Amino acid sequence: MPEPTLRVPAALDINVPAMAWRQLRRDLRAGELRLLLVAVMLAVAALTAVGFFADRLNIALARDARALLGGDAIVATDQPTPAAFQARAAELKLRSATHVSFPSMARAPDEQGGAARLVAVKAVSTGYPLRGKLTVRGTDGVEQQVAAAPPPGSAWVDAALLEALQLKLGDALLLGDARLRVQRVIVLEPDRGAGFINFAPRVMIARPTLRPPA
Repeated sequence: MPEPTLRVPAALDINVPAMAWRQLRRDLRAGELRLLLVAVMLAVAALTAVGFFADRLNIALARDARALLGGDAIVATDQPTPAAFQARAAELKLRSATHVSFPSMARAPDEQGGAARLVAVKAVSTGYPLRGKLTVRGTDGVEQQVAAAPPPGSAWVDAALLEALQLKLGDALLLGDARLRVQRVIVLEPDRGAGFINFAPRVMIARPTLRPPA
């Protein structure tokens, strides 16, 4: 018997780029590939938008962080500020300001109804705030930005307090044993914070107005 022979088929003449192009056109006509491309484009657009928003948010926070603190750094304590801190700040020629915050009851004079309301008192020193601006409104209704404490014997208050006590600018406000004149309305307080006490209407006074108990 003759021995079997193995025949090797001739190499196929295949144009790979042309075949790939034909398959691509077929998939495009089918619609599945277009759907995939649209999904990829939407995903890239969403990631780009989120990244852009995050970058803008970081820039805004970095720019406004100092204003939100009212300074470059703060020292918070439930005791009087240690003298060593103040002495060191003076040695470094740093500007500093202090404020004391606490809840209290404010009320209208008896001749104006005598209504009372829980308030968040903030006694600030000269030069407050060190960063940012405090926006207030006077009797003329014009808003202005200031970097100063209220004059002694006067108070700057939230509009909600005037409404609650039925008072207006220029009226007297009783706070403890002090009788203060409501001089301005606080429109924006840069370093107010989000503590529980700060949800009560603000009463801002000068630091010397706050006297220690006898």
